[in-house]
Amino acid sequence: MNAPRSNERPRTWFRSDRVFLSDGTWYFHTREGVDIGPYESQFEAEIEAGLLRELMRGPDGEGNALALIREFVVESYAMGRPLTPSFSGGA
Repeated sequence: MNAPRSNERPRTWFRSDRVFLSDGTWYFHTREGVDIGPYESQFEAEIEAGLLRELMRGPDGEGNALALIREFVVESYAMGRPLTPSFSGGA
């Protein structure tokens, strides 16, 4: 089923894995058009994608997605795991 969500403009979505391998490291792609990584393993990228997804579902996630993504990346950096997000213009 490819029905758009109520807050999305109609477009083609491929709702398969959002985790992908690029140049030997793993990343995950957000609905907002941000690729987040690198991670050393697919498992690690999947876990982190799940953590961010849960943050986005919380009370602060509604309408504040890019701010939450920014906070997620900054917190990862502060914990010694620097991430290099890239924006593909999906939002």
